[in-house]
Amino acid sequence: MGEANRKLNRRQIFLQEHPSCVYCGAAATTSDHCPPRTFFEERQWPETYEFPACEPCNGSARLDEQALAVLIRSKLTENRSESDQREWEKLVRGVKNNQPHLIAEWQDITPNEKKRTLRLAFGREDGDRRRREGWGMANMGPETQAMISRFMTKLSKALYYRHNNHIFDGVLYVNHINRLSRDTTPEYMNSILKMAPAVPEIGRNRKPLVDQFIYRFNHSPEHRVMYAVVQFGEQFIFQLIAIGPEMDAKLVELNQGKDLSKIGRHECFLSSASSKGIA
Repeated sequence: MGEANRKLNRRQIFLQEHPSCVYCGAAATTSDHCPPRTFFEERQWPETYEFPACEPCNGSARLDEQALAVLIRSKLTENRSESDQREWEKLVRGVKNNQPHLIAEWQDITPNEKKRTLRLAFGREDGDRRRREGWGMANMGPETQAMISRFMTKLSKALYYRHNNHIFDGVLYVNHINRLSRDTTPEYMNSILKMAPAVPEIGRNRKPLVDQFIYRFNHSPEHRVMYAVVQFGEQFIFQLIAIGPEMDAKLVELNQGKDLSKIGRHECFLSSASSKGIA
């Protein structure tokens, strides 16, 4: 049997075992890597992070993931291999061709804003040195924030399915944590990490990938909840909360009058048609 036939056979077995799209509940016809392969150097993505998906859900995220890979693979340190640099430049060219409005948004930053942000990230002396050497900053405007929110929603559903073994049907709360914010103190990070004690092994061919993708989580299939704090590369940290409608109603009641504006709330209820037969 040729390699193409073996892959087709594996795909058929996978879809028989996982017949429904993890993102919308429709019939799954493809498999989707989440996180996507473009996030990883030399496309060495983590093993087993593959999920059943329908064609629309799989295809609709392609441009988001290409653009987000540019940001995630932008490093705060100066140790980038030649192959990684080539891959990153190829991704940038792809975004320029497919979504030039995003490139324009990223570049919409004044020299003073760039100087201030670099100093905040690296200190005054090192920040000024990097600025003179041509280091740049991306403006995370509304188009970029919307893209990140869509990806956090998709990632939440994939990780929920992986750890709870059923398709999510409820409400997501997602938060993109700004590592440069004054509020992102070690105490704050410890407070959100202590609620997520489990750390999965992430690698490919026995090579760990935790320098590119790592997360801590807590979950309960019985109560249909999951909590995770996910980090990509050196800069991106996402806080993800997935809860069923009953628990969400209690959460809303408990938090009446409190500020939840920093956390994005997304209702992700399955339609009655797509949820038939889903455990």
